[in-house]
Amino acid sequence: MVLRNRGREKIPVLWHIACYLMMFAMGAILTPFSARAETPSVKIAVAISLSGSNATVDKQILDGARMAVDESNASGAVPPVELVVHDDQGTEDGGKAVANQIVASDALMVIGPGLTNLSVVAGPIYGEAGLASVVPTAYGDVVTSNPTTFRPLFSTSEMGGALTNYLYHVLGGKQAVVIYKDSAFGRPIAAGVKKAGDRLGIKVTTFSYSNAAEALVATQNAAALPDHPAVILASLFDESKPILLGLRRAGVAGPILATSTIATDSFAKLFAGEPEELQKPGYFTEGVYAAAPMLLDSAGAETLAFADRFRHRFNQDPTWRSVQAFDTARMAMASVRHAVAAGKADIRSRRDAARAFLVSLDSPAHALAGITGALWFTADRGRQQAVRIGRFHDGLVESAPLQLLPVSRPAQEDITAGVLVDTGLGTFARRQQVVYSGVYLNKIPRVDVALSTFTADFYLWQRFGHGAGPGAVDPTEIEFPDMVHGSFDAKRMAEAGELPDGTSYRLWHVRGDFKNDFDLHHFPADHQTLAVRFFNSKASSDRLIYALDRRGTLGSAAQQENGSSGGRIAADAFHGLSQWKIVRTAENRDILVTSSPLGDPRRLGVEGIRELSGFAVTIDLSRRSLPTLSKTLLPLGLLCLIMFVTLFFPAGNVMPRVATVITGALTGSVLLSSTNTQLGNVGYLVDIEYVFYLFFFLCLVCLLTVVTAERLRSAGHPPKALKVEAAARWVFLTICTIAVSTAVYFFSAA
Repeated sequence: MVLRNRGREKIPVLWHIACYLMMFAMGAILTPFSARAETPSVKIAVAISLSGSNATVDKQILDGARMAVDESNASGAVPPVELVVHDDQGTEDGGKAVANQIVASDALMVIGPGLTNLSVVAGPIYGEAGLASVVPTAYGDVVTSNPTTFRPLFSTSEMGGALTNYLYHVLGGKQAVVIYKDSAFGRPIAAGVKKAGDRLGIKVTTFSYSNAAEALVATQNAAALPDHPAVILASLFDESKPILLGLRRAGVAGPILATSTIATDSFAKLFAGEPEELQKPGYFTEGVYAAAPMLLDSAGAETLAFADRFRHRFNQDPTWRSVQAFDTARMAMASVRHAVAAGKADIRSRRDAARAFLVSLDSPAHALAGITGALWFTADRGRQQAVRIGRFHDGLVESAPLQLLPVSRPAQEDITAGVLVDTGLGTFARRQQVVYSGVYLNKIPRVDVALSTFTADFYLWQRFGHGAGPGAVDPTEIEFPDMVHGSFDAKRMAEAGELPDGTSYRLWHVRGDFKNDFDLHHFPADHQTLAVRFFNSKASSDRLIYALDRRGTLGSAAQQENGSSGGRIAADAFHGLSQWKIVRTAENRDILVTSSPLGDPRRLGVEGIRELSGFAVTIDLSRRSLPTLSKTLLPLGLLCLIMFVTLFFPAGNVMPRVATVITGALTGSVLLSSTNTQLGNVGYLVDIEYVFYLFFFLCLVCLLTVVTAERLRSAGHPPKALKVEAAARWVFLTICTIAVSTAVYFFSAA
């Protein structure tokens, strides 16, 4: 009695200890969340046009900014950030009204406005309040005349200079004519072209216009120039169409370069109803160059990762405006969190601290990491950013074969050797090759899970430009890191030639066995991804990029049903894979990122990341579970039935019952061994193994039932023996029913 009483007295004590431990554990888990919930959010204002003519464009800005804030808040960063959106209606009066509203609010920073003219009228209002505004897409030179406005992209004059540099260093042009609108947009571009032209020795002629009639005259004058110089357009989206119509119909076939206003596939659609376009698609836009802050086909690893997340959320590709807004929002969040961490209480001090943080981003060594590159500001609060050059083909804007990529720390030996080109004002750029790549899949005849390999037969092609300058890397010197059998010789091409657009064409026929990491946790309801990858190990992505060739990507209906995003699959490519169903195939860039300077002291801060450009073809497979299950589980089901029958054997047949159970267990072991042989050397449990382990448990139930029942009979308790056998039957049936129901549910869901 004493011991029992003591035991009962101990139970409450142990219970209290357990409760205290649980409360401590829950407190440790919930403390970060409760602390974050108690931390008041800080506000960032967004001044954009949600109505008016610019609403569609500014919606792209809002999507990018919201995505950045949502991802940051979801990561647990404190304090949480709240975006407060204001609609300036795309008018200057609206811009002023919104600026006054924001100044009177408790916002610590402003993202926007999206247009240059609105930033000009709103900037002084923000300046008086000491409120920093970061304009993600307004690239007018005048926006930074306000001391609290920061521009995280190149200016209009810098875009004009970049087009001129591209004309000279890449296209070899010696003359240019500029058709520009006499406005705050067109004049700086023309000035930038003229300034760069004087430095490079390019003869520049300019024609301005203020209305449609003057634009027609300027177009006719430019087309009539005797030496047929390259044409640079400094006009807005809608205004560019009649100018380009006039140039092409006047026979201007030379290089035509334009600004980011037309760097979109939708521009080519403006010409769809023209007679020339109906006879020859792309008649007006073919070969036209356009500048942009970002082109997705040649973007870096961070931008491509962002694009994948953006598509998943918004079901569309991001534009350069969305990308710029994402980077701008991340910069703004870092600024306001710095202001809060500084411990300032009043709103003016916090705004000053946020602005001071932006001022401190004054060099690559003090930059923030952005998906478009290092985020830092020049002395005039602008940004040294790469100007990407796109080129129209078949109504699509693709990255031009050669790009000029700014180099923040130019080496003197590279300058002397001509590897780097002088882009003015002490800045230099490297020629970057964009190699259009594509694959046509002939056949995947075999997938060997046991050996972790698959066999692939395909055609690989590349298109690339010339004139990459001294030290250029041969884009055909590629290697397949996952090829275990077979060989690839870049010199043994199936076809080679030069194309009318000035690019070289190379074609190879490749066949081999490729190593692949199979995830078999959910076998036989598993999904696998096969990948054929190649890299050029001799050049980082700042010198060479393998981009997806979007030309001729439309396939037959049968090919599209195979899951191909580009229709580059033979109709019978997967006929040999009877165990697999093809879910999707895709071609994409494959970038190997090394977050280390690799001993190079010139790579500091956020520029210490090295990217190696490559290309990959991925094939998503889903195993046909029913054939695999029928081959493996049908024999196992028959064995289960035999085990169940042993529970009905007459009393006294101990040895036959035991022998049957043991034989069934051994047979199950053989089946399990056969399955493991099929899967290879897998160091973890797969789903189907749980079925076998359940079968072995049922064998143990049958064996224990026999032993227990016979011992009860030997002890003179036959009724109890019968109850044990009856209970065992119900347990057996219940376990089998639950197992089958669970398996059907999971396999059907898979």
